[in-house]
Amino acid sequence: MDFKSKFLKGSALIVIFLAVAVFAQDQGEAVQDVAGGAIDWTDQVVMATGIGTPNPKLSPAQQRTSALTAARIDAYRRLMEIVKGVNLTAETVVNNSMVESDVIRVTVEGTLRGFRTVGAPRYMDDGTVELDVEVSLSGKILGALLPPTGSKQDEKETEEIPSDPSGSYTGMVVDCRGLNVQFALSPRLLDENGEEVYGPDWVDRDIAEDKGIVQYGTDESAFASRVGDNPFKVDGLRAAGSNNCDVVISDADAVVLTSTRDNLLFMDECKVAFLVD
Repeated sequence: MDFKSKFLKGSALIVIFLAVAVFAQDQGEAVQDVAGGAIDWTDQVVMATGIGTPNPKLSPAQQRTSALTAARIDAYRRLMEIVKGVNLTAETVVNNSMVESDVIRVTVEGTLRGFRTVGAPRYMDDGTVELDVEVSLSGKILGALLPPTGSKQDEKETEEIPSDPSGSYTGMVVDCRGLNVQFALSPRLLDENGEEVYGPDWVDRDIAEDKGIVQYGTDESAFASRVGDNPFKVDGLRAAGSNNCDVVISDADAVVLTSTRDNLLFMDECKVAFLVD
């Protein structure tokens, strides 16, 4: 394939992903454009497009099938590169965990091989095939990657904390706009002393695997169903961690989170959202 053909195909993919991003942003969804695809952080879905070229050594009848097979292989490769680079925490990326644990590596690889196709393959005049695919980060991938959860909730079970309707909320929205907060699978909220006041230590693992520890969005409408009709709204003070994924909130706001049983419950159920640019 000559440079011009490669350029035109690359440009077509950019247009596709830009169109997806624009539509998603209109819905308040947070979509991150990455090399080879995009990540919808509101729904926690990784998207990519595989490109396959026909094997010229095969008969014309077999070339179409060979191009589709090559597109599927390329789609898997692109998904793998995207997921490896995803921030897991404010200090690590997914690839770190895959290198350290064969169990995690095998789980991630197996899940990505089971990707879903989106729409029909596109057959080009030159025999090339493009295949749009996606895979969910929630479920098996989060289940393999998330650190131990819920230890702080276990500690709070022994304390006498009131159920106070006047100080209770259905969820939490953290306004992170303007802070350059980066997306992550396991972000944390910290008080001004750097103590975790929400994150893996505060959630039910099964719920976190299914929903993610936080939901990201560019408009509050994107996560209204998650945080309920009376969310606790706070302003983030700054991003934290080497990857800028954690968010610092004021000590006064941090105290509210553990002030009632209902607030502990919404944290346990991961009813927390980050409002981002």
